[in-house]
Amino acid sequence: MTASLLTRRRLTALAGGLAAGLLAPRIAAAKFPEHPIRIMVGFAAGGTVDTIARILAQALSPILGQQVVVENRPGASASLAASAVVRSEADGHTLLFAVFSHAVAPAVAHLTYDTLADLTAVSQVASVPLFMFAAGNAPFRSVADVVTAAKANPGTITYASGGVGSSAHLAGELFARRAGVRLVHVPYRGGGPAVQSLLSGDVQILWDTPQPATRTHIDQGQLRALAEMSRTRLASYPEIAAIAEAGLGDDLEVQAWQGVLVRSGTAPEIIELLHRAIVQAMTLPETRARIEGLAVEPMATDPADFGAFFRSEVTRWTEVARRAGITAQ
Repeated sequence: MTASLLTRRRLTALAGGLAAGLLAPRIAAAKFPEHPIRIMVGFAAGGTVDTIARILAQALSPILGQQVVVENRPGASASLAASAVVRSEADGHTLLFAVFSHAVAPAVAHLTYDTLADLTAVSQVASVPLFMFAAGNAPFRSVADVVTAAKANPGTITYASGGVGSSAHLAGELFARRAGVRLVHVPYRGGGPAVQSLLSGDVQILWDTPQPATRTHIDQGQLRALAEMSRTRLASYPEIAAIAEAGLGDDLEVQAWQGVLVRSGTAPEIIELLHRAIVQAMTLPETRARIEGLAVEPMATDPADFGAFFRSEVTRWTEVARRAGITAQ
């Protein structure tokens, strides 16, 4: 059974369980929300993360009976957005749209808050594995080709990323450590320039999420997908091998995920209400279709599950960064 199918069944079950209590579109409690809700996004407007946050905000507004707006606070490994949430009242009116960057921020940025102590999980809302791409002009046809070439000529294979501490950077470090090879990291100022460097053949490898245009680039021979950084193949890309098939062992999964966190100290009943609203939003066909159109899988996990996942991501990527010698900037 695929992860996508499991997610759909989980959402269907959640929706059924909520139906009895959600006879009206609005599920807000009498005293919450009292005014518009802000979703803080740690990236500039227009990217995939921002787009998903806005899709969620649009779906939540009628459910909660208040306007839900997105505020962009880019910078410092997305920690500026997190800082704004930590400084806000613990009343559920200011949400953090959490991503991979927030899990790695403790290792790569000087923070003004304690990631695990000051933020509390509400729900994961989306996820997609990174792909390991090769440039169209690179000689690699498989993960094994990259490993063989890297061992034969250490320090000659280059990989791009959107910056130090990004998911693409740490995916490369994790892969190199597990494969026992040395790759050359080439950071760019953002994911867009990193992708362009691969398409133009300036670098040989890139870890990135599949975009709506990915299939076109593959079909045109501009890039080659060597593996999905997941245990099983994606239903939308069944011809691309999962990294688990490469024989390099477990723990090579890398997910670009999104979820909602609030400031710690927020009342449990408010967290539960927000979670129920997110579940309802994620069962809406239009919401699901718009997110899936971004090559991302929508979901809604409960606060305990997302909290455990978030803690594991912080622990995991802090250790990867430490072993790679990546320090706070």
